[in-house]
Parts: sequence; C-alpha cells; structure tokens
Amino acid sequence: MKRKGLLCGALALCLTLALAACGGGGQTSTPAAGGSSADSSSGDSYRIRVAHVCGTGAPFDYGAQEFKKLVEERSGGRITVEVFAGDMTTDEVEAVEMAQNNNLEIAWVGTGSISGFVPELGVFQLPFLFQDLDHVEAAIAGEFGQTMIDKVSAVDGLVAIGFHEDGWRNILTNNIPINSVEDMKGVRMRAMMDPVCVAMYESMGSVPISLASGEQFTGLQNGVVDGTDNSALYAKADGYIEAVNCICDIHHFYTSGIVVCSQTWFERLSAEDQALIRTAAEEAGAAQRAWFLDADESLIAEYEEKGYTVTRPTDLDAWKAATQSTYDKMYAEHPDWEPLVTMIQNAKP
Repeated sequence: MKRKGLLCGALALCLTLALAACGGGGQTSTPAAGGSSADSSSGDSYRIRVAHVCGTGAPFDYGAQEFKKLVEERSGGRITVEVFAGDMTTDEVEAVEMAQNNNLEIAWVGTGSISGFVPELGVFQLPFLFQDLDHVEAAIAGEFGQTMIDKVSAVDGLVAIGFHEDGWRNILTNNIPINSVEDMKGVRMRAMMDPVCVAMYESMGSVPISLASGEQFTGLQNGVVDGTDNSALYAKADGYIEAVNCICDIHHFYTSGIVVCSQTWFERLSAEDQALIRTAAEEAGAAQRAWFLDADESLIAEYEEKGYTVTRPTDLDAWKAATQSTYDKMYAEHPDWEPLVTMIQNAKP
C-alpha cells in the first residue's frame, strides 16, 4: 500500500488557479479519469505542465527547459511542455501535493523539501557525503538511486521518474568571511529546516534560523540572518546574492532534486510515452548536473572580480570532524540511514 502524503486541497486549488492565470490549463487531450496506460495511445497530443519554485535561469529551470526540449523533439511536437518557473509559492510541498491530487502533471522539486514524505531523502543533506560529480552519478545510477526512486514512488499518488540537481551548497554571508569551521561559530544561518541541516549547522556552532526561500533577500538585508547556503547560481536567480558580499566556496553538502509525476496522469499514458518521458527526465537531470559546477564556479569568479570576498577552505578534515556529530545524531534517530550511506560510499564511478 502506498504511503499517504500530506494533503492541502485549498492551497492546491489556489495554485491551480495561479497556473491557469499564467496560461496553464493541463492537457489538450486527456484520457478519462481512472483509466490505465492502455487508455492513452502514443498518438495522442497533449500538454505537460512542469512547475518548480526557482527563478528563470536557475539550475532547476535549466533542467526543466532541457526536459521540455527533449520531450517535444522526440515526440515530434505531439507532446508540448509548459514550464512554470517560480510560479509556485516558496513551499515545494504544495507542488508535490498538487501532483498527488492530479492538479499538476510534473513537479521539479528538491529532495530536501519533500523529506517529510520520504524521510530517507534526508540522507542527501548529510555533510561532505559526496566526493564529486562522478561519485554523485555513480550513487544515483546504482542501488542507492533505485532505492530512493522506489521509496518516492511508494508515496500515494506519486511516481518518481528521475533525479535532477539542487546542487552543491556554498556558504554566503554578509560582512562575515568564512575560511575555517571556527568562523561559523555564532553565525545566524538561514537553513532549510530539515533536521539534517539544523544538526549540521549546530555542529559548526552556528544558529540555524527558519526563513522561507522567498524571504532570504530581506532577511539578509535586514540582519535577521547573517548568511545562507546555496550555489551562486540560485542566489543570483533569486536575487539575494546582492544582499551578501562573502562567498565560502566549500561544497559542504550536496542536495539532489527529484522529478515527480502525478500517478493518476502518468499511469494513463501509453507505455511508449511513459518511457519517453522517463528517459527525458533522466537525461535532462544529467545535463543539469554536468552544466552546474562549471557555471557556478564561473559565476563565483565573476562576483570575486566585482569585489566579493571569496574563500576556498583547504582544511576540509577539520570541517568533516566538526560535523561528524550530525551523522551520529541522524543514525540514532534513523538507524536505516546507515546502510544507505554505505551504499553511497561504496558507489564507484
């Protein structure tokens, strides 16, 4: 039996109306509700709405646009994809709930934001877990990745069809250069209020503070928080890179993204269309990951030329030692996480 996710009908309805106001309206040809994959011929023409919370040009948007291109090209234009960049609220849970309720075909979301549905997704946020991009690719292509896809697809109303990328996180601060883990003591960090992120910043001596993604600019500008974590790409796309002047280029944790579909919608598609859409999601995610690092490093260098203080810590062993307590705490709370971490550590490119 699939596990039930949280339902939020009123919010889903509001978001549906917002999407409609921006031009969204669902499929132009939709099989009858309750049908099976046999109900939808691969000759049908229809539209797919893909939504994410990030701004145009952000890594989420890069991947979603690549998905759009692949699906439309490979279907010969029979399937059209409409990407809604930033047209949702800052709460990705709403997007997942919309997909569950068949009010949205595809949600392009971060794993950290939906760990309430699948707690095991919190493993992705553990500090210094992934070595590099090759290690990420090996892990998600192997036993660990398939385990996560299966767990998300076990949530009632959802089908997970691939990984994209939330990205490698850096530390962005205002007037507080960070070059060692000691520099993090007392820093008020805006953090995803995921238990892993909270434990990680507490292990560094920082003060994690809950702040919605859309409130980061004003929070940094007004001193509610001293810093936040993300890539320069996201910080620029969402505007708050202008509210900081220091970037610690450290990649202290990696956050994945996952592409989830409405189960009702996906299962009504033909087997051929299911395969086309799944393959396009996987390939779009790979393209997004390949593009991300070079693009982010180039942008950091650009802001360094503008006068930002950019640090690149070399004492990573000290950071890893300081954050080991995060693993200890998470293993105590989630004993099933340790085998998942072992899967990642054993993944070989």
